[in-house]
Amino acid sequence: MDIALSIGNFDAVHLGHVAIVERARDAVGDGRVVIWSFNPSPTEFLHPTAAVERLTEFSRRRDLLLQAGADEVMELIPTAAFMNQSPEAFVAYFSDALAPQFVVEGEGFRFGKNRKGTLEDLITLGSTFDFSAIKVQPLEVTLLDQTIHRASSSLVRTLIKSGRVEDAHIVLGRPVSVSGTVAQGDRRGRSMQFPTANIDHIQTLLPLDGIYAGRGVLENGTSFPAAISIGTKPTFGENDRTCEAHLIGFDGEPDTYGWKLELSFDYWLRDQIRFNSIEELKNAIQDDVERTTQLLERNT
Repeated sequence: MDIALSIGNFDAVHLGHVAIVERARDAVGDGRVVIWSFNPSPTEFLHPTAAVERLTEFSRRRDLLLQAGADEVMELIPTAAFMNQSPEAFVAYFSDALAPQFVVEGEGFRFGKNRKGTLEDLITLGSTFDFSAIKVQPLEVTLLDQTIHRASSSLVRTLIKSGRVEDAHIVLGRPVSVSGTVAQGDRRGRSMQFPTANIDHIQTLLPLDGIYAGRGVLENGTSFPAAISIGTKPTFGENDRTCEAHLIGFDGEPDTYGWKLELSFDYWLRDQIRFNSIEELKNAIQDDVERTTQLLERNT
């Protein structure tokens, strides 16, 4: 059975990554599309003290790549020996392991020690190792302000960090999301009749501080509209940065913790600001909930 292989980080699994998977499928037909995804990224391995803002946990990345059409997603863990391979040794490594008929990569693909190998080198080495290297052109997306950009993980990071979750959705082909476990918070939301789920152990990049309209998805797949707050709760003084969500219509047990929750961010609503009174804050939350319901119903 023929094999099409692609190697890379695939951290965001954005539309450009999906295009690579689809091109691999076109090349191999009924054969197998195999993805080798670095985890952690080579940059994170080589510079462990640098802050690396992950966009997906590996299990989520694997699921997304399989949904895009891959048959197998293998976790490629970088080591010093692996990262110090010459480009020729790198190609020999995956050729011995899989003997692919096709290797499919974007134009920015680099491999081997110090990223010395280029896509042109891969094409040349293909004749030696009996595979065809296929170059996938960059995919361009048009954002809400009508600017055109190349789909990339760095673009996704910039948009998320700016709170531009609708634009990030365009690049990803799906809403920005994070997941974690529900932990006990300060319980202030409950005292204002808007109980929230405080999300802990989030391993991926959070959007800019602010209030968002999105959805909360339970482990069983049940989804609820969610008014989501990210920030330091300035009305109550100095606090740690938190992510919490009021799940609209959720009647689960409020005093249980440790359950998993995924949050998607569909719309930016407003900045997180300091209110002069609890009553002002309560009124703002009521408005957030109403706007969340309206926005999500309008686009259902």
